[in-house]
Amino acid sequence: SLRAYAVMEGEDPVAVLSDLELLLRLTEPARSATALFGHVGAAQSSGGRRVTLAGAGHCPPLLVGDHRCEFVETSLSAPLNMLSCWEAPSVELRVRPGESLVLYTDGLLHRTGDSADRAFARVHAAARTATAAVREDPARLADHLLHTVLPGGLDSTAGAEDLVLMVARFD
Repeated sequence: SLRAYAVMEGEDPVAVLSDLELLLRLTEPARSATALFGHVGAAQSSGGRRVTLAGAGHCPPLLVGDHRCEFVETSLSAPLNMLSCWEAPSVELRVRPGESLVLYTDGLLHRTGDSADRAFARVHAAARTATAAVREDPARLADHLLHTVLPGGLDSTAGAEDLVLMVARFD
């Protein structure tokens, strides 16, 4: 369904999430879900790409590059199917060549055992301190983040929440 909504709505992540919210409301009325959806534009002649994101209660992506490391605020709305009428703003940013977007679930934050603020600070610090060589390779950056944020490793917390971490590098 998500792919069909993306084709129908084109470059509008808010419309895609709105369609998904309606589907969830009709098919699973007792469930809610967080979501993050984005559209990546074609490479621009000046370098970089335009990325449009919309979130529904999902963790904010982290933009990581040589000259910046910052969270992209996409969590200004409730999860899907939590309110009678779901709304969210979209966020548009320009991602420069060599930068990466780090996407992750809240399982990463929960597995730290810290408060949300401290867990976000740990994720940010881990990304900020990654060397240039680590930042150049999405797999190495993902490994660095996991091992720095969760020093005990992925298996250190029994019964922990699922964890997904993805690094999308833009060249």
